[in-house]
Amino acid sequence: MADGGKRSPGAVHVPSTLAGLGALAFAIGVLVYLTDRDPGRAALIPAVGVLSGTALFGAVGAWLPSFTHAFAFSLFTAAVGHPNASVPAYGACAMWWALNSAFELAQLPQISHAIVDALKSAPVPAWLIAPLSNSLMHGTFDVADLVAVAGGALAAAAALHSLQRKDCEHE
Repeated sequence: MADGGKRSPGAVHVPSTLAGLGALAFAIGVLVYLTDRDPGRAALIPAVGVLSGTALFGAVGAWLPSFTHAFAFSLFTAAVGHPNASVPAYGACAMWWALNSAFELAQLPQISHAIVDALKSAPVPAWLIAPLSNSLMHGTFDVADLVAVAGGALAAAAALHSLQRKDCEHE
C-alpha cells in the first residue's frame, strides 16, 4: 500500500469481506447436507429431522457442497494468509482446488481401498481414521464434483481479484 500499510477510512476491509463470503458459502454447503443428503453420511454434521430429506437444492445439491467447500476455504485461507497483501492470494485457491480434487479422486474404489488399508497401519489416531475411512468408502467419485471444485476455486479467485481491485480503488 502506498500509505505504509495503513488503510484509508473508506477502504474496503478485504479480510473481513473474504471471511464473510466464505462463511455464507460454507453455510449453504452445510444446508445442503442438512436438507438434501442422507444424515448418516456426513460425519461432522448432525441429523436435523425437520430438514432432512426435503431436497431443498434438487439436482444442484449433488455437487454444490464441492463448489462451496473449495470457494469458502479458499477465501478463509486468503483472509488469514496475507490480509494486507497487494496481490490476491491465488495460491489459496490453487491449494484448495488441489486438495478437494485429490479427495474426490481418492473416492474412486481402487484408490479408496488402498488408502483405507494404508491408514490401518499408519500412525494416525483412530478417531481420525474412522471418519476419513468412512468418507472414502461411502463417498462416490463424480466428475461433476471435480468440475464444481474447479468452479469454486475459480470463483474464489474471481472474488479475490474483484475485492483487490475495489480495495485498490479506495486507496
